Amino acid sequence: MVKSADRLSARLLEVNRLARPANGRHSNNSMQGFSLLEILVALTLLAVAMGVLMQIFSRGVNGATLADRYAKATMYAESKLAGVGVEEVLKESSASGKFDDDFSWALSIRPYQDPLPKEQSVADFEKLMPTQLYEIDLKVSFTPDDRRERVLNLSTLRLGPRT
Repeated sequence: MVKSADRLSARLLEVNRLARPANGRHSNNSMQGFSLLEILVALTLLAVAMGVLMQIFSRGVNGATLADRYAKATMYAESKLAGVGVEEVLKESSASGKFDDDFSWALSIRPYQDPLPKEQSVADFEKLMPTQLYEIDLKVSFTPDDRRERVLNLSTLRLGPRT
């Protein structure tokens, strides 16, 4: 038992001797922590990185909010277009109003003008028809948090009585 304890202490002395530098002193660098300058640089880099991450997160939230507002404007516009020609007779006109405090609309109804030239016989036949196509344009506008007015345009064609 004494021999094994002597061997162990001899081995520890040898390890200590090998760990020390040749001059017999301990190295000061192995005993030091981080310097104040290193800590300040690390904190500065952390602050810059956190600022960038917060901006990215903020833009994501703003984008989601804007997408929600566009979805609501689309819902209002589709609802308004569904009522055109159903609630009252379809005729050339224009109107405007508000859905609520944030969303306003402007509607214009006009006879559809085909951009392609027609033969005279087709034009004469169309005049005999009791119906005609109307072009309906609806603009829904709103102002999100960035204070820039946004406009959603929807257009459709509807068949209505000839006026």
